[in-house]
Amino acid sequence: MTAISPADCAGGTRLLILQSTPLCNIDCEYCYLPARNDRHRMPFDIVESAVRFVFDNALAAPDFTIVWHSGEPLVLPVQWYREAFASASRGAPASLPHSMQTNGMLVDDAWCEFFQEHSVRVGVSLDGPAWLHDSRRRTRSGKGTHARVIRGIDALRRNNVPFHVICVVGAQSLDAVDEMLDFFIKEGISDIGFNIEEIEGVNRGSTLQRAGIDARFREFFGRVLDRAQSADPPLAVREREEMLAALRHPSFGHLTRNSQNEPFAFISVTSRGGLFTFSPELAGLTDPHYGDLAIGQLPGADLATVLAGPAFCRMWSDIETGTAKCRKSCAYFNLCLGGAPVNKLAELGTFASSETLHCRLSHQAIADSVLLKLETDLSANM
Repeated sequence: MTAISPADCAGGTRLLILQSTPLCNIDCEYCYLPARNDRHRMPFDIVESAVRFVFDNALAAPDFTIVWHSGEPLVLPVQWYREAFASASRGAPASLPHSMQTNGMLVDDAWCEFFQEHSVRVGVSLDGPAWLHDSRRRTRSGKGTHARVIRGIDALRRNNVPFHVICVVGAQSLDAVDEMLDFFIKEGISDIGFNIEEIEGVNRGSTLQRAGIDARFREFFGRVLDRAQSADPPLAVREREEMLAALRHPSFGHLTRNSQNEPFAFISVTSRGGLFTFSPELAGLTDPHYGDLAIGQLPGADLATVLAGPAFCRMWSDIETGTAKCRKSCAYFNLCLGGAPVNKLAELGTFASSETLHCRLSHQAIADSVLLKLETDLSANM
């Protein structure tokens, strides 16, 4: 295991993910979050101490952002966030960018005014046309949520609030790619990320666990790229943009880790102050082998103590082992840099492991699809 000191972590935190509340107002069948009925609100002193932990330890990267996620943030009122943002500002020497990931159900003009006032970057979860979205993203009583999400998106557009969409892809999605893209294009949604239906957290299965899925997913994503490019205006597909950014990186081929297996690149804090790092989806989890995955408790957590603590050291040792296995065995290593610890743990039972379903689809299949599209376009223009 490579020893880590506080100095090694300096300037590396890109995202601070704060769980304002674990509560969610809907019941998605693929959700990975535990305790979705918990109405606890993060105390404002925890908000401030989380930000102080980052800045007092010189952890903030140049692109540092606070993300409100891990529950439905909009179930708390706008006024709560006014106080929370003020608390966060007291912990930092400069203004802070904020982002929220929402299911869109509660977005209205008041929320849009708040988003504009604080330049909040907004992500909305939307899985495509109503029949597909409503088959998996339902209310607690089993009703579809699509119509209310579209009303929320209409409010964002009416108030000129920029937003992007995250679409979760399951087995049903693979046979509906054109219908899905027709829907997004018709709705004028032009900035989309595609998450696969993952095995992680409390979600112990995926509809993508079936024979032949790799080839089907490559066909799906290749069609996504074709339709995105031919749209007028073209759609921005997050995976394509991230792949191109990785290829253009001046240190491509020499990087050794990604933001999910780099200590403190991502920091997550639960509503009760539990401190987590590595994959954000690890927040709030316990594991039969690793125990409580929290590496500290706010307020009061000290970076040097955290780094020397048994929880961090146990995880870090196995994550390093798993990353080394990926580096040795995987031809795609320079693109994914060792994968996501949360998926390794959920799929294989240990961080000290390599290839997962998530790796094969979200990295390998997407890399092949993007590179094939680049080669095809280049040949056509020669």
